[in-house]
Amino acid sequence: MIKNYKNVTYDDIKDYKLGAIYSKSKTTFRVFAPEVDVKLALTTNYKNPRKEIFPMTQNEWGVWEITMDNDLDGYYYTYIVNEKYEVTDPYSFTSSINSMYSVVCDMEKTNPDGFKNSKVPQIPEEEAIIYEMSVKNYTADESSGVKNRGKFLGLTEKNTIYHGFNTGLANLKELGITHVQILPIYDFISVDEASERFFDDDNYNWGYDPELYFAPEGSYASDPTNPKTRIIELKKMIEAIHSENIAVIMDVVYNHTFKSYDSNLNTLGPNYYYRMNKDGTFSNGSGVGNELATEMPFVRKLIIDSLKHWVKEYKIDGFRFDLMALIDIDTIKIALIELRKINPNLIIYGEPWMALGTTLPYEKQTVKGSQKSQGFGVFNDIYRDAIKGDTDSFGIGYIQGAHYLKTTIEEGIAGSIHFDEKRWGFADFSSESINYFNCHDNLILYDKLQISLKNLEDIDDYVKLALGLVLLSFGKPFLYEGNEFNHSKNNDRNSYNSPLFINAINWQEKEENIDIFNYTKDLIALRKNVKAFNKINPVAIRESLSFMENIEDNLIIYKVKASDYYILVAINASNEDKHIDNKKLKSFIGYHDFIMDKIFGKKGKNNSRIEDLVLDRLSVNVYKIY
Repeated sequence: MIKNYKNVTYDDIKDYKLGAIYSKSKTTFRVFAPEVDVKLALTTNYKNPRKEIFPMTQNEWGVWEITMDNDLDGYYYTYIVNEKYEVTDPYSFTSSINSMYSVVCDMEKTNPDGFKNSKVPQIPEEEAIIYEMSVKNYTADESSGVKNRGKFLGLTEKNTIYHGFNTGLANLKELGITHVQILPIYDFISVDEASERFFDDDNYNWGYDPELYFAPEGSYASDPTNPKTRIIELKKMIEAIHSENIAVIMDVVYNHTFKSYDSNLNTLGPNYYYRMNKDGTFSNGSGVGNELATEMPFVRKLIIDSLKHWVKEYKIDGFRFDLMALIDIDTIKIALIELRKINPNLIIYGEPWMALGTTLPYEKQTVKGSQKSQGFGVFNDIYRDAIKGDTDSFGIGYIQGAHYLKTTIEEGIAGSIHFDEKRWGFADFSSESINYFNCHDNLILYDKLQISLKNLEDIDDYVKLALGLVLLSFGKPFLYEGNEFNHSKNNDRNSYNSPLFINAINWQEKEENIDIFNYTKDLIALRKNVKAFNKINPVAIRESLSFMENIEDNLIIYKVKASDYYILVAINASNEDKHIDNKKLKSFIGYHDFIMDKIFGKKGKNNSRIEDLVLDRLSVNVYKIY
């Protein structure tokens, strides 16, 4: 067998094309499989067990290749390994229903009218306000008013309503967020793509079970039996979201695959694609059976080629990495360089942790701290837990009364940079911090508050405190679908495969909690309008941000320099109204005579001239000072 593949570097192969390289006159098939025998199987009908089998030739890099001199658009293919196993192509651009066969695809035929020339939102990274959502959750419920419920096309439908309240894409536009982070839309294996079972309670999954990294998920297509439909309709969804000047961030899971021993990767490259323990078992830092050896040249290539494919072919604007600690830091750095050549505003961030132990050396893990000055961000679990307590239990955070966490909260407000000797964060630049209080994992905020508050009478006020902290801090604010109207998942801590009645957005919640929605919308508009919290550079943040010292721990008061005025934020996390002494306020502002307009309060947008700083209990207040 050819052994030279062990000496290949990523730079040697980065521009070498793999997969089914299509043109109308010929298709070249290339697959990396260094120590096995590979043949190509072709058919025009995946339901027909009879296939034509063709021998392939292996090169010095361990890549098998064959060129077929005819138009194979729409042909189904697999690879026969050692005359024994049949697997799909890891570089498949699309597949048959339920990922049984790879498909040769003329990608030019998958572009909706106008898609190739459609504009990508040009949103600077510092202006990002991120909103996490699921294609299926967002429109699956009948209350969405969407025709193509739970599908890619459901998020192309504009002006959908429930009892006069905007739903779906119209809700995103009304809310004012800049980026949507979409739960997995690549091909995953844990859902039956047969359309008649789409709404069955046992046919739901978030999709963190990768099968084909280059192909869209078929269950979100109107016709999963047509390999091109999923591509066309995903492009239509992205174009529709872009048309509202909202960027699209893709949730990617390169840390593991759903299958292990029987995966296409392990069958083609045994002991190459996955990290292995000394005893021959799979390293399991993901906690679900395996982890990809991202540091290996052909694995790194698979990841970066996949990322570039999504940006070039689908106009994706950013990526959120699941269990990012398991992706070696060198792969992340290279990916970021390559992707920003295509889109300078592209965003990358992820989870700086793993589930279990790994064989990847610590210095190569992408953990909190490794992102410093590298141009990508990580989820800030320190700020998350300080705001509302632990993720799944009864513990409380600052908003529920753990006011000893004030300094940690102020670190988060400062973007988790090294602000001063008292507030010392983990980031070099505020853009490295994703500020959030919940995501798809663990208890959603409303459910967390229901079990951690002794009295639920004021639960909306606590929701507003959490929203205020995240949206009035330096760094990237991040919300999860339904946070803006008290969405509940019935206390389900891990709803990855729970029924739709748990996961789907019931738009009646918006009608019932329109006050929370308007409050969130007003906060987002405020952040976008004043542009005071967009600073990334630590020097600029330290020059513009000041905290009021020597006040009660249940109060946080800070000022931020905007353009030609100051923004004063005053948070009262106590159960009593508070009055701030005028002398203390004037000393903090720095001059004796000034005008103070209240522009935001407990009921949202405000516009009133005030002279005394009186803070309602459990409130976030914002003032313009000039």
